[in-house]
Amino acid sequence: KKGGKKKDKKGGKKGKKDKDLTPDRTIESLYEELVKEGILVQYPKVKIADYMGEYSYLGTTLRQANIEPMPSLSDVRRVVTEYGILPMGSQTVHETAPHVK
Repeated sequence: KKGGKKKDKKGGKKGKKDKDLTPDRTIESLYEELVKEGILVQYPKVKIADYMGEYSYLGTTLRQANIEPMPSLSDVRRVVTEYGILPMGSQTVHETAPHVK
């Protein structure tokens, strides 16, 4: 019989830390590079009322036939207003409405 100690194995995995690829650069210089490369672009301001479109009455008929229609511009404007604009501007909406992604 050979006498020996069993080696204890540790079951835990070592977590890898994400390296900062730009430790010597400031946020301003990173933004400047993104603008120079055309990744960040400043777009003109538009109002939600600029998105014109009518309600799609055909959509209801298509849904009854189990066909999902393409959203109309009116649908897009409504969804952007409800889920994108209203939650950002009202503390009451933050407190009372459920958070929906």
